[in-house]
Amino acid sequence: MELSAKPWFSSKMEGKDRIIEERKEKVKNFFKSNPNRIFWFVLILLVILGIITRIQPLLDHGGRPGLWDVTTNDYTLGPDLDPFLFLKYAKTMISESGLPSIDIMRNVPLGFDTSTELQMVPYMIVLTYKILNIFGTYSINFAGAFMPVILFALTIIAFFFFVREIFTRKDDKESKLKANIIASISTLFMIVIPGFLSRTVAGIPEKESVGFFFMFLAFYLFVKAWKSENLKNALILGALSGVSTAFMGLSWGGVVYIYASIAPAFLAAILLGKVGKKETLVYVSWVIFSFVLTLLFTNRFSLKGYITSLDTGLVIVNLIILAVHFLLWNLNFNEKLKLNKINLPKPIISLIASIVVIIVLASLILGPGFIFEKLNALNQILIEPIQGRWSTTVAENRQPYFSEWAGSFSKFIFWGFIIGSALLFRKVLAGIDKKRAYILTGFYIFFLFGLIFSRYAPHPALLDGEGFLSKLLYYGSFLALISAFGYYYIKDYKEGKSSFQTINFEYVFLFALFVLTLFTARSAVRLIMVLVPIAPIFLVYLLVEIGDLSRKATDQTIKITFFILAIGLLVFSTYQAYGFYKETKSMSYNYVPNYYTVQWQKAMEWVRENTPQDAVFAHWWDYGYWLQSIGERATVTDGGNIIVWWNYLTGRFVLTGDNQKDALEFLYNHNASYLLIDSTDIGKYGAYSQIGSDEKFDRLSQGPFALISDGREIQETKNETIRVYNRPSGNGQVAIFPLEEDVIYKNNGSNIYLLKENTQLFGIKVSYSQSDNSTLFNQPEAIFVSKQQYTTVPIKYLKYKDKFYDYGSGIDAAVNIIQRVSQNERGVQIDNIGALIYLSPRVFRGMMGQVYILDDPLKRFSNFALVHSEPNLIVDSLNQQGANLEDFVFLNDIQGPIKIWKVNYKGDEKINPEYTQMGVPSYITWKF
Repeated sequence: MELSAKPWFSSKMEGKDRIIEERKEKVKNFFKSNPNRIFWFVLILLVILGIITRIQPLLDHGGRPGLWDVTTNDYTLGPDLDPFLFLKYAKTMISESGLPSIDIMRNVPLGFDTSTELQMVPYMIVLTYKILNIFGTYSINFAGAFMPVILFALTIIAFFFFVREIFTRKDDKESKLKANIIASISTLFMIVIPGFLSRTVAGIPEKESVGFFFMFLAFYLFVKAWKSENLKNALILGALSGVSTAFMGLSWGGVVYIYASIAPAFLAAILLGKVGKKETLVYVSWVIFSFVLTLLFTNRFSLKGYITSLDTGLVIVNLIILAVHFLLWNLNFNEKLKLNKINLPKPIISLIASIVVIIVLASLILGPGFIFEKLNALNQILIEPIQGRWSTTVAENRQPYFSEWAGSFSKFIFWGFIIGSALLFRKVLAGIDKKRAYILTGFYIFFLFGLIFSRYAPHPALLDGEGFLSKLLYYGSFLALISAFGYYYIKDYKEGKSSFQTINFEYVFLFALFVLTLFTARSAVRLIMVLVPIAPIFLVYLLVEIGDLSRKATDQTIKITFFILAIGLLVFSTYQAYGFYKETKSMSYNYVPNYYTVQWQKAMEWVRENTPQDAVFAHWWDYGYWLQSIGERATVTDGGNIIVWWNYLTGRFVLTGDNQKDALEFLYNHNASYLLIDSTDIGKYGAYSQIGSDEKFDRLSQGPFALISDGREIQETKNETIRVYNRPSGNGQVAIFPLEEDVIYKNNGSNIYLLKENTQLFGIKVSYSQSDNSTLFNQPEAIFVSKQQYTTVPIKYLKYKDKFYDYGSGIDAAVNIIQRVSQNERGVQIDNIGALIYLSPRVFRGMMGQVYILDDPLKRFSNFALVHSEPNLIVDSLNQQGANLEDFVFLNDIQGPIKIWKVNYKGDEKINPEYTQMGVPSYITWKF
């Protein structure tokens, strides 16, 4: 018998190798036949990267997940407020198969109409919960924490296809390759830029985490519909875009980004003569599906609101223009009106006629003042979009300056997207006379600078956003651009040309979106994040276009120059992206409950276990959703701020309230059984004292604040020790604090007048002595500075530990001596008299000062019985190590407890309908 020269297993190995080689060849041919297919693989990698950066809070943090409730041993959400409402609603949907029509845990005693709430977010949490439990057993809390990760992965896909569709040209392989590159790198920047993290990270199931997915999906579908040559497909895509728009409307008020970008882009398309039957039907199908679905599934919107709102009004205006244009030019009304004699483009004539029709109809139906009201409202939105006492005190509503919002990007990215947008703008005008195109590009750059830099820095900066020069630059740059376009557009028409029709709609739409996001970024801090994914598109376009110019250049010098420039941009972009990635991943990992939120977890455990289930809590509005979701108790106010009037009453009668009677009567009308005050309410004093003030701002104050004593400057005398408490501001300087009201004090028969307009508090002087292991304090003195002259005035009250001193005279202010905790190479250092909390006369009169900080020493609020004090987590931890710290300590700032009081009513409280009404009374003359 002959033996084979090769062992049997060798043949098998060769067979396997052959199969592997064949598969490799198939894969190679798959990508070789269409190189763009590699971007499917790139997209998968981008999705994986997005998940990695967003899932960090759910990973191990010292033996347990970062998103963990120490009291329930279950997952929880991140350090945010609103997501807890959506988690609560998701739990209700599961346990009760839907939401009740009225949520009795909100806005007690009226409740909250859930049909006006945006319910898409809790539905997404429920959907996530049901999908996850196909593969195992997961809690609803985990589903709520994990949902943003899934939605962000979908957002990545939608954004990629949207950007790719913008730059793709039919039957142009080169444009498809460039579009894929631009989409890939733009998506990478969206993933790694830190400014886009806070609403897309695990543990924050916010409106935006859902809304961004539907926004980019709606954009993609609309652009795809517009470019589709098949009418049926275009209609389906337009309708689907409308559905996605509606879903965003059911998720987030940011749906206005869809309306306010598509509508002006469509108007521009009408004027450019690019709207035919297909485009009209796409637009109409989008409008119908987006409007009708939102009207069907929520009471938050109304048809009248859609028609009259500045956000969506242009959507309706476009429909009117289409109707007028059809009547004029398709039904021969133009001949009757002799419009053919007017030497203007038909769309311009239709626009003018439509404006006349709109003014007449609006005046007849809505009143003659409607148009002027809307113009005033538009001016307000453009200059000062956030107004009113409550609105301006919400940090995320604050209107930023350029120097603030530009910080969300590096200088490289900022100037990159400015230059890139100018380059793309010039390319958009490629079909227009070259000279005119450059002139229009110059006007665009001028407009861009006017939009961005007209609100550069606060007063006294020349461009503060509110002065004459700022407004001139802001409005003037826009009018200049529109005028230049109008001039050349009409001139082009009179010359018998139609070069403006070569402008592609998708580019018009992209610029409309870009300008909108730039405008909103300068309007409110919370809206900067919407600019974050849009701006880098132009930087990436710049990079790809320069690379393409290098490839196409025939002159060797130009070719090398562009090549070096492209490589430089690529290196900087890579370096920037990697730096952003590390920062975003680190931020994501730390987006977990901190010592403050863990303190709240423990406080809410006490609430769940020690208060009746029908208990009602009063507090400043910020914490409502935490009380309702974590504490499982009803509240008077919450983050929805549906009834801002109640915020005024809470601020005026409770937190800054100067008498128990008003506080009890207000709380009685709301069935409140407990009052909760949190240490961060100290820092929010300026906000709720402003909201709770009358027209003369009688309660306005910066609130209690801490001053510290430098141990190196203590003065020792034979009988006493003297300390001066102030607030170092750096470089050897000391901060001074303004007065809320004049100080008038009699001293040795003469009056001391210190006017608030020119007097500031410099510091507090405290002297004390030791006797029998106790500390005896002399009367403290406030050191005021007025016109460079220092004056000391006695302070009437002082608190140290459990002792309260009433010196009988002095200004009606108080100081609370507290411990100062610091840490250095020798460990934790505690100075028992190292800091104090100063309560000005205005603050001392109120509940926040007397009850929360001083424990009601004058017994003016005796019907509020302290039933729980949850210590600051740092204080509690140090005490467990034997530190013996009091409730309040100074550690970088005031660290204090969460205090809860039982409200004991006297029985003589009366029902006052004004306390529970939803609207603001007519005698209130200022805005909230």
